Amino acid sequence: MADALLYFLPGAGSFAPHVMLEETGVPHELVRVVRDDAGVPVEPVAYLALNPSGRIPTLIWPDGTVQTESAAISLDIAERAGRADLAPPPGDGERSVFLSRLMFLTNTVQVAILRARYPQRFADGDDACAAVVAHADAELRLLRERCAAWYADGRPFARGDAYGVEDAFLGMLIRWTRLTAEPWWDDDVLGALYERFHALPAVTAAREHEGFDVRPPAGT
Repeated sequence: MADALLYFLPGAGSFAPHVMLEETGVPHELVRVVRDDAGVPVEPVAYLALNPSGRIPTLIWPDGTVQTESAAISLDIAERAGRADLAPPPGDGERSVFLSRLMFLTNTVQVAILRARYPQRFADGDDACAAVVAHADAELRLLRERCAAWYADGRPFARGDAYGVEDAFLGMLIRWTRLTAEPWWDDDVLGALYERFHALPAVTAAREHEGFDVRPPAGT
């Protein structure tokens, strides 16, 4: 295998790794995953053997290593490429805060968005699902404020003038909030970040390959 293979769905959890592949110039190919009405991957037929959870993305490195989990893949791409601007290396003074932010995004923010959008994954029955959504919406208001504070001092990105893995991951998640009660791009600070993020050449290239809009029509 000469290139890395990224299994993706447009705008899904594969987008941040896709941006990192474009940014670092790592040779890669895209393989689109097809899911059935229940959300189970059916194409490629062997996808569940690669990623038993059925989640997107999965990356296969040229040496055959199979890697899952969007944040982990994004971080690994940046580090393998030696891009300290994208991910501070061990020993760098910014490393600890960087890791805390990235894990906060994937472990806390992402899960809250999923609860707001897919309550049926977390509860049974209309009343229980409504309670899950209400709790998630309230939590997302607080989480939005915490993320916006990273940029409140006027810095274009979380660690300064250059964007990093954490900004790419947050940019991906902001788009996901379009189907929640309060889309995060309606926040002045995060909306401006979202526009800066999508103006980046690597982000534009990844989005054009995947074929989705920066701001889809309402309800889509």
